[in-house]
Amino acid sequence: MALSHKQLFVVSCGLALQAAILVLVDAFVPKVTHGMDMMWIAFQAWAVYFVAGCTPMNGVKAWIGYLTGILASIAILKLTGVPGIKGLPFVGGMNLTLAIAVFIVVIPAIMSENLKNMVPALFIGSGAFFASLSHAALTAAVPGGDENTKFLYATQAELIYCALGLTFGYITVFWRGKYEASLAK
Repeated sequence: MALSHKQLFVVSCGLALQAAILVLVDAFVPKVTHGMDMMWIAFQAWAVYFVAGCTPMNGVKAWIGYLTGILASIAILKLTGVPGIKGLPFVGGMNLTLAIAVFIVVIPAIMSENLKNMVPALFIGSGAFFASLSHAALTAAVPGGDENTKFLYATQAELIYCALGLTFGYITVFWRGKYEASLAK
């Protein structure tokens, strides 16, 4: 349904209210994410809900896509330490070790599309995971630098924020649907 300027203003105000609520809720989320404030992932996942098709089941698929992106990222990082890959030289500034690891992992990641995996969410989740590894709170939460603990904490934080964003996407679709239905009467 095409909305008039006035009707779209109502929708805009509703979305603004939701965004403000998300900002307020974020005061509490880092308490369960080892201090990692990654609200940007929630906003990103909120948008992914719409790209995914605006249904709860597709929201679940998006969350699974994020999870598989995280797992792919961990596989890439683990592969860089495998004999035969580890220690490949940089050539002209290019990281051959990382390039080979990425090549190996991306093949099954893309093939997961045949299992109905949402590959765009996989890539978004992977990027978010790599970004989260440099979060200052993660370094503070794992002072010894244990790689597996860092991976676990970063995974937990990303998936919590992802679920929060997908939930806000669901709420947006729900209330907008109710609003547009009331206009049709």
